Amino acid sequence: MVNDPTEPSVETGAMPVATEHRDVSLTPAYFQFAGSGAEYFRIWAVNLLLTILTLGIYSPWAKVRRLRYIYGNTQLQQGSFDYHAKPLAILIGRAVAVVFLLGYLVAQATAPMLAPLLGAVLALAVPWLIVRSRMFNMRYTSYRNIRLGFKPAYGESYKVIFLYGFLTVVTLGLAAPYAHYMRSQFIVNNTRYGNLPLSMGEAAGAFFFAYFLTFVAAAVIVGPMLTFFAGIFGPAEPGAETTQPAALMIVLPVIAGLAFYNVVGKFLSGAALRATVRASRVESAQDGRTYRMGNDWSLNTLLFIYVTNFIAMVCSLGLLVPWAQMRETRYLMNNMWIELPDDLDDVVARQAEDVSAFGDEIGQMFDVDLGL
Repeated sequence: MVNDPTEPSVETGAMPVATEHRDVSLTPAYFQFAGSGAEYFRIWAVNLLLTILTLGIYSPWAKVRRLRYIYGNTQLQQGSFDYHAKPLAILIGRAVAVVFLLGYLVAQATAPMLAPLLGAVLALAVPWLIVRSRMFNMRYTSYRNIRLGFKPAYGESYKVIFLYGFLTVVTLGLAAPYAHYMRSQFIVNNTRYGNLPLSMGEAAGAFFFAYFLTFVAAAVIVGPMLTFFAGIFGPAEPGAETTQPAALMIVLPVIAGLAFYNVVGKFLSGAALRATVRASRVESAQDGRTYRMGNDWSLNTLLFIYVTNFIAMVCSLGLLVPWAQMRETRYLMNNMWIELPDDLDDVVARQAEDVSAFGDEIGQMFDVDLGL
């Protein structure tokens, strides 16, 4: 039976911990999300309108406004999150990305022999760009005024992106779940709260299971949809012409593509994130404690949310997009938890002292968001 997406699930789904040493002073604390579809609709509508009117220039301000609303409405033990990035820095980063892209397109049109070289350079820069973007977003995210951080693990990023990407290609996609797992582990293992590092344990099996379930969901939900479209567009006999209006021949495949993105793609991301959170820990070298993370996300509830959200967005011609986003976020946040010590205020105070002592080792160098 499908759980009510707006209420915390009764399914615990926590990883077995029989072999772990449990600290009785650690108690699971659930995240709480208070955002509403009506409030977010106003932000979404204004952001969309101004982004269109300014030909995209307003998009950095739209991003900051959106994230500040979402983070500000997310709490953990009466402590709130915040997003501190400056829109101008994001705009500069995106302008740099656009300049590089335009340069590549111009070279492709005017100097075809040079285009492959520029393409290779851009491809080689992808892992570096991903790390820089992650560092930017973590640096400007805080909980109880303590910033998160991301290590400049450039060498490791090239291994994760290229090596496991190559492995996926040579195995004809069979290694895609493992490559996805290694990327998730790379992100978690290089993230920190203050100077408390995060770590991710073994979860490769859960990623293979997530991909299997996604394949089943695609076959059961989107497969029949594509078959229906093929019956509409395909001629009844060889050489016959379809009688369907040209508009339907354009709109219906677009809907099928959106279904793949908003249902199949999101379900895969949700199932993978479910496994990632359950395998993640926050470690403290100061007191030797390990704070587990977890969630009570039900996979059938996630699929139900994605399917019904997609139907609502299509039937409303996109007007219910903000409602769908808040509905999904509310379920994910309200059913995610982390074990916290009773003396959380002391832990936060120690983090504040440590962070102010060693500062940000990267500083403000190349302090831009590259939109990745």
